[in-house]
Amino acid sequence: MKQAQSYRSRPTFGSFRPSPAAAAWPGRARAEVYAPGNPILAVVGFLFSAAWWVVTLPFRLVFGMFSLLGRMTGVAVGFTLMVFGMALGAGPFFLVGIPIFLVGLLLTLRCLG
Repeated sequence: MKQAQSYRSRPTFGSFRPSPAAAAWPGRARAEVYAPGNPILAVVGFLFSAAWWVVTLPFRLVFGMFSLLGRMTGVAVGFTLMVFGMALGAGPFFLVGIPIFLVGLLLTLRCLG
């Protein structure tokens, strides 16, 4: 889910220049491309961001695997609760089965999306 505060309101350094595509098609909306003022700062910034990406890669992979395993477990438990709730709902315990089914459905939907 994209948050409303997830954009930068102002550039930190450099200047904005219109993109070549915007100049080629003047009828279209003007797209702005961020161009840093100093190419050496751009290279240093790229090197720092590349190093940070490499350093954090193992952590992102491990945390991503935990997230995936958690979602898979939630789907399995939710589906089991849905089946158990329908089994109880088909018999004389429908007052207990329907809420169990709904809890399983909500858990499954929460883990899928």
